[in-house]
Amino acid sequence: MVVGSWGEAYLTRLRGCAVRMGRELVEISARDRAVRLVEAEARTVEEGFGAGLLALESSSRVRTLDPLQGAAWLVAGEPPRARWESLPQLAAYVELLRAGYPEAAVRFETPATELGLDLAAVNDDGQVLLLGVARAEPLELAKLEALVPTFDGEDARSVRDVPGREAQRLAYQLWSTRAPYLWMVAAGDRRLFRVGYGRTITLTRGRVLPMPEELWPFGFDGPTPRVAFVGATAVAG
Repeated sequence: MVVGSWGEAYLTRLRGCAVRMGRELVEISARDRAVRLVEAEARTVEEGFGAGLLALESSSRVRTLDPLQGAAWLVAGEPPRARWESLPQLAAYVELLRAGYPEAAVRFETPATELGLDLAAVNDDGQVLLLGVARAEPLELAKLEALVPTFDGEDARSVRDVPGREAQRLAYQLWSTRAPYLWMVAAGDRRLFRVGYGRTITLTRGRVLPMPEELWPFGFDGPTPRVAFVGATAVAG
């Protein structure tokens, strides 16, 4: 699989992260290059670094403009491996800013105390207007899309911080924030949904991201807020 110049630049960045950790990056497989390394996303991310929207801290920790961001890594593990979900996640973050979303309103990798969201666009009060979830491959999005609507609030409320139940966790995040939009992102794939809340969650496909003036009709004036819990399930342990 031939990788373009932006893809090679991203792979060079990953290898550099491993070197700073005093290790050697696990070899990038042909499948990773074919399925997970998307040239357009690598370009968006590398341009994000170049524009100062993204920055590397320490060995492989990446920092966005979100001052409340939790820890996010390009490379992790022993031996170090690429965190492939980070590529579409970072690309999607830059895409939101390029779409005109206010920098202070776009949250990235929120801490566990704020539901551990991959991405979120919020209003001045921290209410989530668009919730983003990032995965390495489109197949993972298809599973989430199929399973999230099967959980009602009671089913979802007991799964916070329980590993291995990603659809339930996403359902919990949605019930807790009542986000009207869900944006699923993976390598070369973007899926937008309008979210309805009844006995269960309903996901209705959309075509394009909501415009900034739709989400913030009166603008966004405040500093970056913490994520607000809206649903009753948010107090569940």
